[in-house]
Amino acid sequence: MSKNTPLSGRDAGLLGQFSSRRGLEGFARAIAGAGGELPQRATGRMPPLPDQDDAIGCVDRHDRYRAGMLDHLAVGLAIKNPARFGRPQDSLLGAMALNGFRGVELFFVISGFILGLPFAAHALQSKPRVDLRAYLLRRLTRLEPPYVLCMVLLFGLQVLVRHRSAAQLLPHLSAGLAYVHNLVYASENPINNVAWSLEVEVQFYLLAPLLAGLFAIRGKALRRATLVALCVASITLGWLFIEPGQRAYLSILRFGHFFLLGFLLADVYLTDWSGRPRRSWAWDLLSVAGWPLLFLFLSGTAQPQAGQAPGREPLLTTFGFPLSVFLLYCAAFRGTLSNRLIVNRWITTIGGMCYTIYLLHNPALNMILAGTARFSLTGVYGVDLLVQLVVVTPLLLVPSALYFALIEKPCMRRDWPRRLLERAQSLRPVLLPR
Repeated sequence: MSKNTPLSGRDAGLLGQFSSRRGLEGFARAIAGAGGELPQRATGRMPPLPDQDDAIGCVDRHDRYRAGMLDHLAVGLAIKNPARFGRPQDSLLGAMALNGFRGVELFFVISGFILGLPFAAHALQSKPRVDLRAYLLRRLTRLEPPYVLCMVLLFGLQVLVRHRSAAQLLPHLSAGLAYVHNLVYASENPINNVAWSLEVEVQFYLLAPLLAGLFAIRGKALRRATLVALCVASITLGWLFIEPGQRAYLSILRFGHFFLLGFLLADVYLTDWSGRPRRSWAWDLLSVAGWPLLFLFLSGTAQPQAGQAPGREPLLTTFGFPLSVFLLYCAAFRGTLSNRLIVNRWITTIGGMCYTIYLLHNPALNMILAGTARFSLTGVYGVDLLVQLVVVTPLLLVPSALYFALIEKPCMRRDWPRRLLERAQSLRPVLLPR
């Protein structure tokens, strides 16, 4: 992609998102917004890091790959459907789908990788230093307009259509727009519950420049041992001391190790693979076997209650899941077929709209499923799930595509604030004639 086609944002994907509220949310988190312009073409190779002048650009230029990776994972691994379509636990697909909420953690790893790359490139390859002002300004101008408008529109719909109290919802809207709802209320936002993971992302955005100091550790073994030790400490402290209902439960304190694993992946990508991982069919075998086995293993753990993120897990699951995800992401980079699949043009095209899809999917699906969920043709979970996918997916894509084209895509231009101001000034004589 050219330097003038920036991609930035949270990571996302599409396809299993018609489900129960938690499944939708979890899936969209997996996909959570790799917003970006539609790719010009898909190649089988990851683009190299920028040579000069735009260290922050390497975040943007890898988003196409990230969108494809998340889309690919979401299609098969983040599907969850209402129980009225059958007993999910009696279905192989259902057993995997019950853990669709894990998508948010998959996304956190990729987010750590993407945002860690320019800092790692500076420390490990003497690339240009990241301009922190540009880094923060880009997050603000690229991500905030779609988010703010979405929250305000959903607030209005809640009040005007669902007749909920504006006075009661307004504090939630204010806290959500400031990205502090999790910290203030220790719960998901009733206006748009998927916003909880975006608040965790913002916490990481702010901490990333400080955490990137870890890349300054010169010895590779010591640097990676430090990252692994911090991951283990984060997992252990979260498992021992953070419980559902606490403010830290929906914060980076509980999910920090996933972002750090992304940092570790960035380290491996730059120093061991030199930005161009060698492909091997052996890694494809790991992908084919690993993802289904991972989610089947997780299906034996306790499932989250409606309106809450997953609770305390067995210790083996708590430590085994992050390690397995790291290895499977390595397989996604290094597998011959895996790599071709995740940079497929169709997958990356949908991935380009995934921040929008993430923001809209829950309210849109609540309305769509009110009409389609009654169609349980067979009573077999897997079959009815696939039928719903065929029916619901285009109905979800239409409003998402419109919102993307009208709201999100214009914000991808780095100079959109200046262009908007110039446009407003040019219209001033027409609107306010002397």
